[in-house]
Amino acid sequence: MNHVLRAIGPSLLVFALVGCSCDGGGGDGDGEGDDTDATMGDGSMSMTDGATRDFGGGGRDIGPLPDGTMGPEVCDGIDNDLNGVIDDVDEGGDGICDCLIIATLGEPGEWGDGDVFATWLDERSDIGATALGDTTLTPELLEPYQVIVAQDLRGRAYSDAEVDALRGWLESGGGLMTLIGYGSPDERTNVNQLLAPSGLQYDATPILAGSPTVPVTGWETHPVSEMVTQVGVDNGYEVVGEGDVVAREGGFVVLRAATLGEGKVLVWGDEWITYDSEWNDHPEYELERFWLNAIKWLTPETECQVPILI
Repeated sequence: MNHVLRAIGPSLLVFALVGCSCDGGGGDGDGEGDDTDATMGDGSMSMTDGATRDFGGGGRDIGPLPDGTMGPEVCDGIDNDLNGVIDDVDEGGDGICDCLIIATLGEPGEWGDGDVFATWLDERSDIGATALGDTTLTPELLEPYQVIVAQDLRGRAYSDAEVDALRGWLESGGGLMTLIGYGSPDERTNVNQLLAPSGLQYDATPILAGSPTVPVTGWETHPVSEMVTQVGVDNGYEVVGEGDVVAREGGFVVLRAATLGEGKVLVWGDEWITYDSEWNDHPEYELERFWLNAIKWLTPETECQVPILI
């Protein structure tokens, strides 16, 4: 089932259901083929409980059709239309690839209502976001995902083996985004453990406390900042270390971007971008565009890349 959405907030969405003939011909006329069923490779899909998806050989099966011919693009880990991009399907034209394989670490924040991953993203991707929680990180667990977002990691220290697993996943092309500001000192320590290989860290001193949130207005030219002029923060932490500065406010860096091998890391100094209040009460904040830009940039350049039209 495909969705055409109008975002009111992460947990407040108005959407219409668009039927699909599911005959392989792309019932919406966009030439993309059926993309309602996110089946992978041999037709199997299993990730609702955090288990790995089977692409008919383990991981993303990247390659041409068996006979070398062109076909309609579907969510199967193959560049069916031979345009150089794998699984670039966006039936609803909402800027999120229907085939996106994304997961979250930790738990949603508790200081505001809503969860951008449980609603906004799930409704835009046929596969949705897999909540890994505090699952032990291993190469096998991480391998299927294109993007991972770390939320509240309080109470969860990571072992050296887990940090190495994440490093290997990043170096192979994964995209990691981290959030901060959930209120417990150990959550900063824990996320900094995961960020250590990237050269980026969160500083220890809280910054930019505000009620309502403080608008971040100092944006540098970067794919993540395209068409973004304001996003709110409240009591976050400065992002220090290596990488490109993407956003500043009040003399503090609140967003940095870095690469690690073939992978990408995006470190945002707050967590309020996941809450309904920021979507509903602040029309001046371009939150939807910010998330679309972030997810697109983090996704491998030859996989699941679709245009952002808003």
